[in-house]
Amino acid sequence: MSAYRLFLLMSGVNALALDTAFTLNLVYQVKVVGLGPFQLVLVGTVLELVLFVAQIPTGVIADLYSRRLSVVVGYALMAAGLLLWGLVPTYLAVLLANAIWAVGWTCVDGAQQAWAADELGEASAGKAFVRAGQFAQGGALVGIASAVGLSNWGLAVPIVAGGLVTLGLTALLIARMPENHWTRPTKAVSAPAAEAGGFPALAGTAVPAPAGIGWAAALRGGARSMREQIVAGAREVRRSVMLAGLIGGTVFAGMASEGFDRLSQPHFLTDLHFPGSATPELWFGAFAMIATLGAMLATGIVGRRVDTANPRHVGRLLAGVETMIAVGVIGFGLTGHFWLAVVLYLSVMILRESVGPLVSVWLVSATTPATRATVFSIQSQADALGQIIGGPPVGLIAQRRSLGAGISAAGLFILPAIALFALAARRSPAAPLPDDDLTVEQPT
Repeated sequence: MSAYRLFLLMSGVNALALDTAFTLNLVYQVKVVGLGPFQLVLVGTVLELVLFVAQIPTGVIADLYSRRLSVVVGYALMAAGLLLWGLVPTYLAVLLANAIWAVGWTCVDGAQQAWAADELGEASAGKAFVRAGQFAQGGALVGIASAVGLSNWGLAVPIVAGGLVTLGLTALLIARMPENHWTRPTKAVSAPAAEAGGFPALAGTAVPAPAGIGWAAALRGGARSMREQIVAGAREVRRSVMLAGLIGGTVFAGMASEGFDRLSQPHFLTDLHFPGSATPELWFGAFAMIATLGAMLATGIVGRRVDTANPRHVGRLLAGVETMIAVGVIGFGLTGHFWLAVVLYLSVMILRESVGPLVSVWLVSATTPATRATVFSIQSQADALGQIIGGPPVGLIAQRRSLGAGISAAGLFILPAIALFALAARRSPAAPLPDDDLTVEQPT
């Protein structure tokens, strides 16, 4: 199987597993595990904190040791987390399962995109990211239908099924995932290795330590390599107005997404009310299905119309999409009309699905291979930080005023993100940086 086909398969199967597991997971936590509102929020907080803490170390592992190793380990941990989540319906088990799953997600996030860019080449990676987004949306569509169908046998069944699918994907990657075009950065590895006398390469080979050099010294060398890689990734972000704007905008976008994600369904249940006799689960399943189909259409338009080789064009499009998301979120919080709320809610869901491929294309064009996975992890960490910061104030507004007020307040957080993305777009070049350009400062 070619790297291109495997990347598309990975994206589709992972989305299928995730949507199978997560479409009704909140219902499972409330009805089966018996979690109250504060416990539900705490589960989400633990998830985001682990994502925040684990993003940089896992990204560094992918840059220093092996993209393939990071992806395989990540999917294995995600499978373990989902299986624990569904098989042990207790509060502590759900907390632990979220933490395990989050570590696995950070291992995959960034490393998978960096692996694809290495194996496919940067010229082909942009189109591949867009195509993979379509496969992911197709997998999500199947996953949503699977979740609704499997829930007839119990709300835990979709979660366990998602874990088993992820486990099967892990086995496939162990057997078939290549890594032919990535080389370990010389600078980040050689100096600590020389000092420590060698350390495990973790990518399937090892650099032996000379006699008299213990594993403690070897591990210290590896830790120093990791610190150097983090510094290198942070330096790349700091030197580029484009990257700094993208990372800063991601923080504010994350602050908005936390409030929208956690309050939108309660807003429907409490303030808007569903017409007819269909259950809320069926309504939310239908919403997810429509949003996924719409996202597939939107991503297809992006793939055909967007010049993915032009970072400036991609950045401007991202700023425009975030503007429409802000209008949708604020309007959704303010309206009391059910069908208008449905239109705004679905619009936001569809638009947000198109953001991921755009960010991936933009980041690839702005980074060098030696630190690419680390910078991807910094971007994901910025998103987690925004969700950690933005959730409590939005929740407080929703508690003291109304759920709609909290959602509209969340939409206001997107406004600084739009400004930062627009600034980053203006400072972006009209063509990607060459691989050997280690200075990423963009012209004004």
